[in-house]
Amino acid sequence: MARSTVHYTDNETNNILKRLHNKLRPAGTPVQRVEYIIELLLLRIFEIKLKQDEDFIPLRSLFEGENYQLLFSHLVSIPGEQIKIYLNKNIFPFYAQILSKARSVFKENLPQKVQDNLVLIEEVFANSSFSTNVQSGNMTEIIGLVSDIDENTILRTDILGDAIESALSETGGTQDIGLFRTPEHIRQMMVALANPTFEDTIFDPACGTGGFLFDAYHYVLEKITKDGKWPSSKFPPSHPELNEYFKKYFIKFNEPIPDIDTANRFYREGVSGIEYLGMIRKMAAINLYIRGLNPANIIQGDSLQRFNPALDMESKTLILSNPPFGAERDQPAYPNIWQEYAKESETTILFVKLMFDLLKKGGRCAVVVSEGFLTWDKASARAMRKILLEEANLRAIISVPQGVFVSKQGQGAKTSILYFEKGEPTKWVWYYKIENDGFSMGVNRKPIEGCQIPEIIELFHNYVKQGKIPPETKNSFIIPAEWIKTLDPRLKERIKQETKKVILLRNKGKRDKLVEELEEKKQRGKITDEIIKEKLWQFDNVLENKIKNEISKQIEKSHLYSFNLQTYRSDLTDEQIKEWQKALKNIEPKNNSTLDEKYQMLKTADEKLALQLIASLNPKSAIEMDIAHEFVGANHELHIFRSLNEILKKRHRYPKEKLENLLIPKYEKIAKEDYKGDFEIIEKIDFAKGQIYFRKEKLTGMDLYKANTGDLITSKINLYQGAITIAPIDLVCSTHYQVYEINTQKILPKYMFYVLRSKKFLEPIAEQRSQGIKNEQGPKFLLDFSIPLPPLEVQQQIVEQIERQKAIIEGAEKILENWEVDINRFYGEQFEFREIFKTQYGYTASGTNYGEFRLIRITDINRYGQLIEENKMYVNTISEADKQIYMLKKGDILIARTGATFGKMLYFDKDEKAIFGSYLIRLIPKIKINSKYIWYYSFSMSYWKQAKELVEGGTQPQFNANKIIKIKIPIPPLEIQKQIIEELDKEMGVLEKVKFLKQKAEKRIEEILEKAWGE
Repeated sequence: MARSTVHYTDNETNNILKRLHNKLRPAGTPVQRVEYIIELLLLRIFEIKLKQDEDFIPLRSLFEGENYQLLFSHLVSIPGEQIKIYLNKNIFPFYAQILSKARSVFKENLPQKVQDNLVLIEEVFANSSFSTNVQSGNMTEIIGLVSDIDENTILRTDILGDAIESALSETGGTQDIGLFRTPEHIRQMMVALANPTFEDTIFDPACGTGGFLFDAYHYVLEKITKDGKWPSSKFPPSHPELNEYFKKYFIKFNEPIPDIDTANRFYREGVSGIEYLGMIRKMAAINLYIRGLNPANIIQGDSLQRFNPALDMESKTLILSNPPFGAERDQPAYPNIWQEYAKESETTILFVKLMFDLLKKGGRCAVVVSEGFLTWDKASARAMRKILLEEANLRAIISVPQGVFVSKQGQGAKTSILYFEKGEPTKWVWYYKIENDGFSMGVNRKPIEGCQIPEIIELFHNYVKQGKIPPETKNSFIIPAEWIKTLDPRLKERIKQETKKVILLRNKGKRDKLVEELEEKKQRGKITDEIIKEKLWQFDNVLENKIKNEISKQIEKSHLYSFNLQTYRSDLTDEQIKEWQKALKNIEPKNNSTLDEKYQMLKTADEKLALQLIASLNPKSAIEMDIAHEFVGANHELHIFRSLNEILKKRHRYPKEKLENLLIPKYEKIAKEDYKGDFEIIEKIDFAKGQIYFRKEKLTGMDLYKANTGDLITSKINLYQGAITIAPIDLVCSTHYQVYEINTQKILPKYMFYVLRSKKFLEPIAEQRSQGIKNEQGPKFLLDFSIPLPPLEVQQQIVEQIERQKAIIEGAEKILENWEVDINRFYGEQFEFREIFKTQYGYTASGTNYGEFRLIRITDINRYGQLIEENKMYVNTISEADKQIYMLKKGDILIARTGATFGKMLYFDKDEKAIFGSYLIRLIPKIKINSKYIWYYSFSMSYWKQAKELVEGGTQPQFNANKIIKIKIPIPPLEIQKQIIEELDKEMGVLEKVKFLKQKAEKRIEEILEKAWGE
């Protein structure tokens, strides 16, 4: 998260704070300067309270006579060179012991409120001392500046927070202080949504300088006094429109002044918080002190570590907070927060869990979360979102614009506000997207017209809070909780199929082994066919239960419970929805079934039932319309299905934008004679990954074009193949490439990269190229195309989703590329292949698309020695004699004898009828040996070292039978071979899982991009 640069006081006060920092600059770091400013402000605050607060009247006697010199106002009359000495020698020691002095002037015990305030003052001044670094010559002006700050500014605003903000604006300040503030107008909105009262127990577990806490307090007072002091119209930036709105807003309240007991309880425990940093905790305590609240209620520490379920569980009625995002944990684990995810590294999740646990039944929480929390695909995040749906009423998700939190480096994290109430489960969630929070975007935000915050507060209290559905607009809509909890039945079906396939494959060896053992016992007369049948039934039954359990686990893991509510809405327009409903108006919908049941029924339904099922699908639901599209698109023979299909074909997920509005061609030429090797030169762009390869030698015989970091670069010749990349550094390229500047106000470079490399984009380019565009795919060609353009925050979500899948793919590829069988697994007496095998060349034939026998070719073997199931070829006619010679049996070993794939071995373990082609050699054992042992040996470095030494043929390597028979291999006893195979089978099983994950991730990327395109 990043800080807000919206100050909470007026410009004059902000300028004073900046000047104070400048005058104190020689005194040390921004943090040290803030502490000096706070101490002087606290002296001023105490004097103001002494004049204004009735509870402090007895303390006035402490400052009679010459003791008036202990008040801040006296410092104005002291010569500048004496001020620092006077503070250190007289004033700081006095206030460091003010509690004992106060007891002498009160006839009875100190009132609790006064005592709490004085305890805080003693704490602040206990070790105060203006060091020698504070230049005495500046002290007169420093005291004068503090005196110039308006009294009301001190009492009604977060001036302490602004003092910190001045430090944050300096290099190193952010790191030194580590404070991130929520803009005041956002706080005010959250407080108004929560509507605190004197009956509440208000808490902030990451309170900073206490902004949420004192805003909630002022809100409670304003409902009773209606004096217009909150929000302060004198000191923006509560937005001018927001100030005017609140004047009318509070008129509707008719709340009485609380009785003494209620007021005392509220003082003792009504407002509290925890802050991690000691100096910031002091400031929060001072902010409570200024407002007559109990400063002792602000505790220093790690909220996550301090949580004690026995004492703290369900102890608060209202939580308002903006917890740290991605902060370092103070402890290695937080079992008290969440035993199951005690070591969760993302603190946002733990803070939301903490807040949920702290709330009493019916308690409310308004919390700022990073946008990632809405969609993180990690178990803890999914579990937390599920809790908010099932154990709380998640009433609202309010999307905050990207620029609300900013830093000097640019925009900070995209955030949203969650509002939930503990107890009742969620029925539906209200989503509101703020596009105008009342301030211009950028580092220095200025008020603008059209602030949407009043509308949010009105819609929430008039509709959402009362359980009524608010009017739907492009910014405001509701999503049923069931939609969020529903998993696409097509995904469930895929999980079932894939999980079953993986488990059956994993257990195939065990079942085969069991069959072998049972058959052996049967041969020895120890068991009958009935017992074999019973044993196999038991094995299959256990396996079936295992499959069911694993499917349930995988389905549950696939439930994202995403709070990205926009993705649940179909992309049909209102007009298209009306068309849909009109087309089905005479069909009676079949509503008494789940979506899973409807999907299954649709597969086999007759025309009448299919129409009833389609009519029961909700045209506003993205999943249900995706299912409808899948069905009506495949059954468009019927007139009504054709009509429905036409409606669905019109839909679009996001508006399309021409590339001419997103890209600006660049032609920054560097003449060949001017190129000095300052920049890397592009050699080529990899089609598969869009990766750049640079020239080894920085030499050129032609003019070059400059690209800056973040520019888009395309190949004019190979664009259609995906030769598209984003410049990772400043670089140069030849005229075969085109450079474009990306309009980052509209589109994220990474999003553009992925969309331009998607099949949906490249296919029409390839099609147009085939129609005559051969060599020039430059700006004139490219910029005429359009791509889907979602909002920037949605683009970021799409990028994050893709990059999570890419991380899986890259990790899987590293494992697969580096896997080899350890040669040390193989031991025993050395034999040449000639001693243990006969060799047989394959059948010479041309493949056809059909036939009785599959033709196994070199290209049918992957790098893991397994058959590729795509693009099968067959032998149409073959003599009976050749069938006997070339037909493959289970356990056969084939070796590729030519080309780049020479030496690759296939272990044939299929049931299908197959013969092997002429570029393959079959190894036929002459001795009793387990052929799978040989196959695994082909994955070792020893095998490949020998193969490469023996191969002939240059550009077309020949690994013929005369060479193959010279390969040497260690052969242990059969029992040892069996053990080695079992161990390697386990490894191969793991590799299969890795390949499965890679394929799944690749497919998921395709699905994400198809969804962006509206497919």
